[in-house]
Amino acid sequence: MVREAFTSSTRRKFIKSAGVTGTVALAGCAGNGDNGDGSGSDGDSSGGDNTDGGSSGDTRSESYEITFWELFSGGEGPIMESIVNKFNEEQPLDTDAEVTINRQRTPWNEYYNKLFTALSGGQAPDMAVMHAAYLRAWDGGIDAMGTYTDTASIESDYTASHWDLVTVDGNVNALPMDMHPIGVYYNKDLFEQAGLDPESPPTNWSEFQQAGNAVAENTDAAAFTQSPYNDGFGSFRTWSTWVKQQGGNLYDDEWNPTFDNEAGTNIAQLFSDMTGDMGWAPATSEDTWGNNAFQNGTCAMAMNGTWYVAALSGVEDLNWGFFEPTVGPNKQQDKVWADGHSIVLPKKEGRSDAKSEIAAEVAHWMTTQNPSWGAEAGHLPAANSIYESDAFQNSPYYDKTLNKYVEMAENGDYFYHPKVPNGDPNAQNWYTWLVDIWAHNTDPQSGIQSGIETVSNGISE
Repeated sequence: MVREAFTSSTRRKFIKSAGVTGTVALAGCAGNGDNGDGSGSDGDSSGGDNTDGGSSGDTRSESYEITFWELFSGGEGPIMESIVNKFNEEQPLDTDAEVTINRQRTPWNEYYNKLFTALSGGQAPDMAVMHAAYLRAWDGGIDAMGTYTDTASIESDYTASHWDLVTVDGNVNALPMDMHPIGVYYNKDLFEQAGLDPESPPTNWSEFQQAGNAVAENTDAAAFTQSPYNDGFGSFRTWSTWVKQQGGNLYDDEWNPTFDNEAGTNIAQLFSDMTGDMGWAPATSEDTWGNNAFQNGTCAMAMNGTWYVAALSGVEDLNWGFFEPTVGPNKQQDKVWADGHSIVLPKKEGRSDAKSEIAAEVAHWMTTQNPSWGAEAGHLPAANSIYESDAFQNSPYYDKTLNKYVEMAENGDYFYHPKVPNGDPNAQNWYTWLVDIWAHNTDPQSGIQSGIETVSNGISE
């Protein structure tokens, strides 16, 4: 196989497309402590190097150490650690070589900076977790999976939607692990206090508005938080979901932001109204108010992703349920924000083709043979076989969240977080204007215009 070397010119092109070091990605499951305090389980703290990890040639009968970087914390960290331990103990690959995964976890707020620095300096790991939203901007720093494995022969192992998630301009840039969309978590006890049926959550805007008003009028609790952590990126997930439900677009074909359209302005105004005249929540920019309130039983509804189940599972006496977020006003279509974790092969000087092929096999095993990633972490697994497994069907989260996430997937409700060609689409500073609108630090129209300018600059830099 012919592997494109990560030459100086390739590296310069990657640095330009991926942005400058110092950009912090707060993505999906790893966002702003969604799974706890961010400490997680570090696993093996040893880092990657620029050697072939014990393999001196292309023989596949020697020993290989596959350096693997990931960013999972809280409830997800121990699950990923168990998957790596399972691999190292069982040696499941069809090869005479002994293959060991050397896992290194980096906290979410340092991970992409560290990976960027490693790639730029030619010191990348053999495998790495990457959110699908980065697969276009980071294209110059990763090897397409087709370089080292026959992607046509394994495509059927994955759902079509997950395969699309990791395909960029016809190239399969990664193997998909999961999809993590958002939904609405709600407090059944507060619903009952408000005079609502706790077993019949809202299914449309009229019912959602009725529920929020009932909580605001009949209890001392807040009705809704657009993001438990009141962060820019979390706010964007909710806002973009309802913008798309109204038929609005986020970007044009040339990656110019277009969300200053009618739908974008409508939902920005809704954010302002929720913390204003509607009285659903305080007009605050405090970063933890929503999570504290929801877990303490003083907020009735919270929009968040699949990963939130790991945080809520440890909260005693919290009687929570879940409903689909297709409840935006003036809805034209069912659309829900989604991103996903994937496994990539970063470009690494000195890594043999044999080791790269082994790494691709490891990535395939990790993404297809571990139902615990869905059953215990709460994500939508990428592998078709996992959906029918007993472990997934019997998950404690299946009836609470997973079956509804699966239903939305089957209905084609998800739209993917835009894979912009440059910059960091998960950066908090791209979306702080949404928090400013929520907190009444700016009016909706000014906030939208600030957002257009910020995102445009982020993509063009």
